[in-house]
Amino acid sequence: MKKPLFALFIVLFIASCATMPEVKKESHQTEISEEELPKTVAILPFENKTEELGIANQVRKAFYNHFSSKPYRDIELSIVDEKIIQLEKSKGKNILEIPPKEICEALGCDGLIYGRVTDYKKIYAVAYSQLGIEAEVWMINTRTGKEVLRLKDSVRYHEGGIPLSPLSAVMTAISTAMNIRDIQQVRMLNELCYKFNEKIPSPSGIVEERPVIKEVITNAKDSPFGKGKIIKVGLEGDRGMVASFDIGNFKRGIPMKETQPGIYIGEYVVMPDDNVKEVPIIISLRKPGGYETQWIDVSGFITIDTTAPPQVTGLRAKGFHDRIEVSWQALKNIPDLKGYKVLRSEQPLTGFQEIARVELNLFEDRALEHGKVYYYRVIAYDTAGNESEIQDAVKASLTTRQPQIISGTIEKDTVLSGIYIVKNSFRIPKGLTLTVEPETRIMFHEDSELIVEGKIVIDAKDASVEFISATDKKWRGIAVKEGEVNINGFRLKNAHTGLILNSARGFVENGVITDCDTGILISGMPSASIKNSTISGNKIGIELVRTSSAISMNTIFQNETGIKINEFSGDLKDNNIYDNNVNISSETILKIAANYFGSINIDEMKLKNIQVSSVYNLRIPEGKVINAIANPYSTLSQQERQKKATEFVIEGGNYFRQRNYGKAVTLFEEALKAQPTAEVYYYIAICYQEMREDEKALNYLKEGVEKFPKDSTLQRSLGLMYYQRGMEDEAKRVFEEVLRLNPEDRQIKFLMERLIIK
Repeated sequence: MKKPLFALFIVLFIASCATMPEVKKESHQTEISEEELPKTVAILPFENKTEELGIANQVRKAFYNHFSSKPYRDIELSIVDEKIIQLEKSKGKNILEIPPKEICEALGCDGLIYGRVTDYKKIYAVAYSQLGIEAEVWMINTRTGKEVLRLKDSVRYHEGGIPLSPLSAVMTAISTAMNIRDIQQVRMLNELCYKFNEKIPSPSGIVEERPVIKEVITNAKDSPFGKGKIIKVGLEGDRGMVASFDIGNFKRGIPMKETQPGIYIGEYVVMPDDNVKEVPIIISLRKPGGYETQWIDVSGFITIDTTAPPQVTGLRAKGFHDRIEVSWQALKNIPDLKGYKVLRSEQPLTGFQEIARVELNLFEDRALEHGKVYYYRVIAYDTAGNESEIQDAVKASLTTRQPQIISGTIEKDTVLSGIYIVKNSFRIPKGLTLTVEPETRIMFHEDSELIVEGKIVIDAKDASVEFISATDKKWRGIAVKEGEVNINGFRLKNAHTGLILNSARGFVENGVITDCDTGILISGMPSASIKNSTISGNKIGIELVRTSSAISMNTIFQNETGIKINEFSGDLKDNNIYDNNVNISSETILKIAANYFGSINIDEMKLKNIQVSSVYNLRIPEGKVINAIANPYSTLSQQERQKKATEFVIEGGNYFRQRNYGKAVTLFEEALKAQPTAEVYYYIAICYQEMREDEKALNYLKEGVEKFPKDSTLQRSLGLMYYQRGMEDEAKRVFEEVLRLNPEDRQIKFLMERLIIK
């Protein structure tokens, strides 16, 4: 598993700087002889004893930058990190638990530098500011096994403004992106590590005289950089040298000019087709024809991205009496998409001005005048500032219509388009059809309803029709009584019963029904089918009463009862029915086809009087149909199940201690069926890991964490397994939860330092 070259947090907020730094010096060392000093030194990852995530990595990096100018043979941090990972895996221990001599044998060195950040403060207010850090470093000579030196220092800035260093003044003058507080953060770390290295003696026998770099400032925090953006680097060091910087391995040897004695400035303008992801800026200062000193910027990785997002498609604009709604197809699978720019003009080809930036694929424009025509374009842009190509403009204007009040009974086929308010009841009699056009909004007063005895038609999959309450009170719903319903694309909210389909023909598809007492009530025959709809947040999702309806490809979740059944002879299959208090409840015993219930174990499916033989193992469409697992202990009492589980755990534990993991895991899995506990999940995962079946181990850990989310041991084990497999984003997410549950977990804190959030 390969870790990033230099993992760093980007500092999001820096306290303001001080008039003079307050330096606390505390070192414990005596006179050191040349023989006591090692020759080749590795700087190990620093510990973090503070709440500031990532600060130990930054201090380590700053320390390495200064230490590299001293005449030791130092090992690059990337090599150190790679070999540490291998060593930890082979030893099964944290690097801090491995003896120094064994570490040096693996790294090829005779000296180690350990470090820890013991205090960090970052306060910024209108009238007061403070920025401070305290750290400790110590060196071990592994040839002698002795601690050579131990140093402790702190630097604190507080109140007021500090005069900029010559380099800081130059950088702020040439870049409006530079922030004085960001500069002070870098300067504070730099000053602390400079003082450490001033007190570290040099070994004999090595006569390299390397140029000294005092300070480096970059605008790496502005990453990612798009086309035409400028990467700026400033260096303060020895005079009369040759300075350059590298952007990882992407661009090397970019020259820097000495603009003042000892002040070097370099720039790189991003060109079209330049693309590189998360690389460090490496600065070099060398004597003409002599030795070179390198410095790796601690501000963070940089990304160059000149690839624009795809063109926005499906642009539409629809006018209402008080606004124009602009919508478009959302771009998918664009990880660096930042949002959309909405442009408007009163001319079809020219004069477009940006009026908004949004993250969703919908914008309501309300700063408009009646009688004018407006043209719209939408441009997608990413985090680097790259913009998609523009498309042909669409036009719209405000309508003069206010929301129309409708009630009573229609006398002919009727089409609704716009905004309507229903008072009392609105009835569609037999023989007549109500057609509702896309993007229509129908609002209902309390206790009002739509009664369909004829036919209702909606074809609005990509531009849903809305049925909502006009107040915060519930409305009755839509009642189709022996009529026909052909609905595709709608949203219905806050009704007593969203849809009542009583002996109704037809279909209901691509709907979203929320916040109702009952989402859909289907009774009698013929029976309309329900497909591809989302039903969530209701007391009852779907109620089926003496019906043969087909219910398929729906997502029914987070209702009190997902589906309630009283006599059903239809098809109930291929649905996601999960995370309801009760997924399905039937008055009588009913056998149904495969659905996803959140588990493959029958006794965990939250079913009442429902028989299943096969289920989906994952949510549809990703899941596959497998045999459901019947629990042989489901008829036992809770006390009997607990006793049975204890017996299996004791017997399994005996085999576990004998390293007979195959027999142990079989017994632990039986214990899990009888009485699931976090401990049993943990031991099952260990057994499968020992048998080299990592995928099974991972699946059991994930299932255990889902059932016992507050168990830090399970969370920790899952995070460590993600980490071992190189799944860093997943490991980082789980480690954050572990530290929330157990803030004192030192090993997880240590590993989090390597999984820095950018």
